[in-house]
Amino acid sequence: MDALTALHTRKASPKLVEPAPSNDELTLIYQAALRAPDHAMLRPWRFLVIKGEARNKLGELFVEALQPETEEKKNKLLKKPLRAPMIIIAISTITEHPKVPAVEQISSTAAAVQNMSLAAHALGYASIWRTGAVAFSDEVKLGLDLSISDEIIGLLYLGSSTYENIPIPEINIEDYFEDWA
Repeated sequence: MDALTALHTRKASPKLVEPAPSNDELTLIYQAALRAPDHAMLRPWRFLVIKGEARNKLGELFVEALQPETEEKKNKLLKKPLRAPMIIIAISTITEHPKVPAVEQISSTAAAVQNMSLAAHALGYASIWRTGAVAFSDEVKLGLDLSISDEIIGLLYLGSSTYENIPIPEINIEDYFEDWA
């Protein structure tokens, strides 16, 4: 798939199943992440790959960290990581830099997530980028062996789509772009 087709046809898929990308395909997806714009080459990103039984462990961490009030909410948290065969958790570790503010480092990590999503799509897979309370929880960060100062930018769920024809909404370009003089 060429780059413009990938850019114009990528869409989120809320429910993902096997197969997930193979190890060779994951190498291509990871390489795409590492080509994200990166001012001063700080490489503020790192990624945790969650597959197999580790997804259940992640669900248990979500429950432990967020302490849901009801059994229903507990079960929902336990099942979140099972919505896809694999998850890539994108993390920004901010470095103090005189020319690269934190927002640029976070944006670089976000661009890496977008690159992975596009690469997966180009390879015939689907993804959805999620955050939610788990991404902003200090307890989740600690449970993942992160620093409290690290930022979880997103959880990229990867696999094969269960939806054949998710419509791609038409968006009017003029609503978002204008010439400035």
